[in-house]
Amino acid sequence: MANNVKKLPFPDFLLRTPCEIKLHTGNVNEDGDKEIYKIDKDLKCIYSEASRRVYDKDGKTIVLSGKVIVKGDIAPKLKSVSDGVIVINDNELFIHKGARPRNPDGTVHHTEFEVI
Repeated sequence: MANNVKKLPFPDFLLRTPCEIKLHTGNVNEDGDKEIYKIDKDLKCIYSEASRRVYDKDGKTIVLSGKVIVKGDIAPKLKSVSDGVIVINDNELFIHKGARPRNPDGTVHHTEFEVI
């Protein structure tokens, strides 16, 4: 029976928090600023606040303030979703880490961000 599962169900009823996401593309514009890939559609996300300390590669402490989950792949054209800003309730949260877990059929189930 487990072999017949193609896509896992997403808990749409948990998508309550409006958010705005601006991802950096990895390219630089002519002014030397990072190019921004802005998601135009009205997004709702699952936002859970939970403080946690992690260490970066230099040994500095970073305090993560929570996790943001959005249904599906919000930026299929980008290779990486690990740099950018998420605005929730007029608060700017900086993306520390991004991930795109996949369904058994290979499609992206959701996009997940750890934010500072």
